[in-house]
Amino acid sequence: MVLKNESDYEKASERIEEIYGAKPGTPEKKELEELLKAVKAYEDDFVKMLRENDL
Repeated sequence: MVLKNESDYEKASERIEEIYGAKPGTPEKKELEELLKAVKAYEDDFVKMLRENDL
């Protein structure tokens, strides 16, 4: 899963809030893990872009 823009990021963040605390072994837990990875990657890319623009 790749978040391509701010809208994707916001939707993913909202969904994380909805399913946070999902029980292990459930489809929601797997979805939560994938969303968290995607959000982290998006945030890391955003920070990297900000640093590059600061130079």
